[in-house]
Amino acid sequence: MTVRAARAVPAGAVLLGVLLAGCTAAPAPPPPPVPPPPPAPPAACLLDVDALRTATGPAWVADETAATDTRCVYDPEGATAGEFVVVEVGPAVVLDDVAAVCADGTRTPTGTGFTCRLPGGGVFAATLHDGDLVTVAAVEVPASTTPDRLATALGAQLPG
Repeated sequence: MTVRAARAVPAGAVLLGVLLAGCTAAPAPPPPPVPPPPPAPPAACLLDVDALRTATGPAWVADETAATDTRCVYDPEGATAGEFVVVEVGPAVVLDDVAAVCADGTRTPTGTGFTCRLPGGGVFAATLHDGDLVTVAAVEVPASTTPDRLATALGAQLPG
């Protein structure tokens, strides 16, 4: 019996040591830091592509690899080489001066700016916003939409 008691005490002590060690282990490491939010898109990439798709038909994608705070190009799905929309932000000028690019009789007021047709059939929009001139142009309108739909969609998204 003494042999059994001698064996039972060390086994119990080991079990008690394991239990106590489990309770006194080092605290869990803190969770990893939250990563910073992704950077904001360039300032010129101001069009809402979902709203543009709803209004025009094709899906649009901003080419963020070439985008800057002063220029952003949007490509419609299935586009040919000349079918794209360019947004440019630059120094403010008189809107009447900018409207010189419009085909005669096509200028339509939109918010604080205007939309118009270009002489070759494209669409143009401009407004003044926060001391800058914001222009949006599509020299060629994608075959999957119409100039009127595109002009309306761009006019609706002019800041201001």
